[in-house]
Amino acid sequence: MLKKFQKLVKLNLDDLALYLAVEGGLFLVIQIIIGCVMHFGRPDTSVTVSCILFPIVGGLVALIAGISHVGVSFDQALRFGQTRKRALGLTLGLASFETAFALGLAAVLAAAERFLCVPLWAKLAGMNGWVMGGSGVMEFAASPGHDAPITGKVFENMAGELVSVPEKTLIIEAFTLDWYWWLLIFAMAVTGGVIVGALLQRFGAKGGWIIWGICVVPMLLLQIFPQELVSSAELVVPVLAILFVAGFLWSLWSLLHAVVRT
Repeated sequence: MLKKFQKLVKLNLDDLALYLAVEGGLFLVIQIIIGCVMHFGRPDTSVTVSCILFPIVGGLVALIAGISHVGVSFDQALRFGQTRKRALGLTLGLASFETAFALGLAAVLAAAERFLCVPLWAKLAGMNGWVMGGSGVMEFAASPGHDAPITGKVFENMAGELVSVPEKTLIIEAFTLDWYWWLLIFAMAVTGGVIVGALLQRFGAKGGWIIWGICVVPMLLLQIFPQELVSSAELVVPVLAILFVAGFLWSLWSLLHAVVRT
């Protein structure tokens, strides 16, 4: 089983290149834009976005790839004599591996923005250093050779505390996702790909209409039920979670009873 999985990963190494191209390319474009703004606009504030943006982008790309794996890799495994159970296990393993890679790459890009790009932003903006706030934590970093006293501008951190910072200091507001959001994105990318892929695998083109209907249902509920009821997190979140789990269990059953296409 392990050797087959390794072979399957090697056959899909081009998917990893796709993640690198999408996430890395978007990261490069964003940093070029921010760098131009810093150099020509010389603002005294900026924000970090990678820790929120790239987990979502990576999850979406992994979701699309997961749909493809169910429709291609799973069917190919069946045609080459694999049991449905083993084919499903290989497909889930591949989807999980690629999703983990996408989120790992997102973490690397977020760290690169924090530790490499932020100091560069400060230099491009003509600042002596930078100050960053996030989750109530403040830290100051001054460029070598600059020992300015902490006077002048006042920065309000995430805890609501007013902190004095030196002049010519770039103020960075850090937007981050809590750790459980990363796990949620991983789970939704893997299971969402399986659900959509199973619908298309069983129903073909009709599965697309089913998916479209599922997307339309929430908008209909907004029109039928009171806004306060539909927007209540205490009600909506558990209902969506139950539907999602039920859809995933159905997908497993459907794939384990899939028809071998010749």
